[in-house]
Amino acid sequence: MSDIGCSFISTTRFLLQIRFLRVGLLFFLLSILLLISGEAVLAQTLMDTGAAMSIGTEMDAGGAQSSTKQAPRGGAVGKLGEANAQRNAEINNAAGESAEATPAADNAADSGKPAPAQPRGDILKEGWWGPGGYISPIKLPLYILVFLIWVGCASWLNSDQERLKKESREALNFLYLMLYLVVGTIFFFVPIFWAAFPATVLICIVPVMIYVVVRNKPLAPHEKVLTGEHLFYLYAVAMNKIGVKIKVKKRQSYQTGPSIEMETIGKNIDPKILQGRLIVARNSPGYNLFREHIYDALTGNATSLMFDFTPERTVIRHLVDGVWLDLAPVPRVIEKGKGKDNLEEMLESAKLLIGANTNDRRSRQTGIFVAALGGGKKKKKYEAEFISQGTKSGEAVMIQFTASKVPFKSLNELGMRPEVQPKLLEQLNAPQGIFIVSAPPTNGLRSSMDVFTRTCDRFTRDVVNIEDAALPTEAIENIVLVQYDSSKGETPLTVLPDALFKEPHALIVRDMSALETLQLCCREVDMHRLFITTIRAKDGVEAILRFLATKIPPQQFISRLNGVINQRLIRKLCPACKEPYQPAPQLLQQLGLRPDQVKEFYRTRTPLPEPEERKRGICPNCNGIGYRGRTALFELLVMSDSVRELILSNPNPASIRQQFTKEGQTGFLYEGIHLLIKGETTVEEFSRVMKM
Repeated sequence: MSDIGCSFISTTRFLLQIRFLRVGLLFFLLSILLLISGEAVLAQTLMDTGAAMSIGTEMDAGGAQSSTKQAPRGGAVGKLGEANAQRNAEINNAAGESAEATPAADNAADSGKPAPAQPRGDILKEGWWGPGGYISPIKLPLYILVFLIWVGCASWLNSDQERLKKESREALNFLYLMLYLVVGTIFFFVPIFWAAFPATVLICIVPVMIYVVVRNKPLAPHEKVLTGEHLFYLYAVAMNKIGVKIKVKKRQSYQTGPSIEMETIGKNIDPKILQGRLIVARNSPGYNLFREHIYDALTGNATSLMFDFTPERTVIRHLVDGVWLDLAPVPRVIEKGKGKDNLEEMLESAKLLIGANTNDRRSRQTGIFVAALGGGKKKKKYEAEFISQGTKSGEAVMIQFTASKVPFKSLNELGMRPEVQPKLLEQLNAPQGIFIVSAPPTNGLRSSMDVFTRTCDRFTRDVVNIEDAALPTEAIENIVLVQYDSSKGETPLTVLPDALFKEPHALIVRDMSALETLQLCCREVDMHRLFITTIRAKDGVEAILRFLATKIPPQQFISRLNGVINQRLIRKLCPACKEPYQPAPQLLQQLGLRPDQVKEFYRTRTPLPEPEERKRGICPNCNGIGYRGRTALFELLVMSDSVRELILSNPNPASIRQQFTKEGQTGFLYEGIHLLIKGETTVEEFSRVMKM
């Protein structure tokens, strides 16, 4: 229904834009009005003439009877007067007047004279029609005008949602259409015109105003509509068209298009230089196209954006939920008079923004900028790292996005099961020791570490967070922040002695894999201090072995290690289009499950034949991917004496993993099976994650 409504609106708007059709429509409406007006006058004339002729006939009949035979007193004349009064009352009823006989009619009946005609009711006091049942020639144009207003509002509502890429566009269009059809039809039959007409107008305007209020909240000021500035701009444009010159601030090209803004940042760079970069980039021809691609990537839930430039085409990829998705390749087309295609101009704008060399297509160039999505209180900022590198066939560009705020606030939001959370809290709140938080690259290590920091006990003990100023984290209350600057050659060891001088109970030192830093931390453990650190590793056992690879004495490190947690991100099925199915017995056997434990698993929806698939359309919730969002699989390994002895005697990864499994610390396997049973992921996705 929403598509039908949109097509109807678009067709009507298109027809009205054609000049000769507008003129024809005008003459058609005028003809209808003249015809209706003529029919109204003719109907009333015939009604009055018929009444007069009927009265005259009865009067003649009454006179003939009186000449031949004397009637009783008040007989024929009284009856004729009563007949005349009754007809006059019927005429008054048709005009909206009372049907009761007036004193003048009673007197006329007594005297035998015809009763005077009562004044007709005002035609505008009826509904949309007159006393004869015909449509009012005054009210019909008003109703048509309201309809044209609704068409214009519906057209703008649809086009604005399409420009802003609102997922609820079809639903809102359908709601606006049905509201006008249903409620407008009800008001059409309300007998009081001046109550029904304003209500019909409100049906067209009020929903649009509500949409505008909700729409404007997250947008930047220059993207908002119907504000004072916007209305004045529209007024100035209209007046300029008729020759009245009004100066108004014109919107720049970078203020149009998607609701996203770019900001230049850099360390130890003069703010004037950064502002100059932004101005030059904004004035370049490919800047708006660059904004559009960044906007599409961020609104599409991508964490990375890649361009692969070749002489024939440019391939664009989005990294969505840890999986690269190829978009349609863009052929390289150079317009006449230009030396570059549109995407190459876009690349030039990006390099101008970060201060890179636009003519260098071979060397590795890096830089950072900030992309601010939306506006107002709901504005989201992402730090974007730009990397370009020449290739054999052209140039490759990678842009990685990092949200300024961690989207998760609790362990539940990370996806950790309630059964695992107490074990983790025991490690985070231990009186002393070393606890490792690890994950493979691009698997949410930074976000999870921020949640762990917020979750640990920071109110009954002193906690210090040591971080690189180049990679700042979100400030958390009751945690002392100590920074070092890696761009100046500083390391955690630079600030660690001063932090230890304040004798904190717990220290969060990210990436303390340097030998000297690790040895200092091991010595401080004996002073009843807890160290929480991070490292990149595919599982918990590899994280332990990576620390041992720093050449630290194994006994010194292993004896102070409490445990390690590792996480891998796994895609979640789209709840709107996932399909249940009965798993094969062989699959359940491989997973160690009995047939009575599982009723069904879930998978992405099965493709249909092409005509049926086209009719079904792409799922709007996941854009046809089948997955939306990710959750974490956790492997929490707690050190035991037997594991410590095995690591010191035979640090073989397979033997260590087998020992943890023997002790009941199953890790990823059990967590993944739990998600399969709940229907949150697929067997294929779980298999992909386990192969990391």
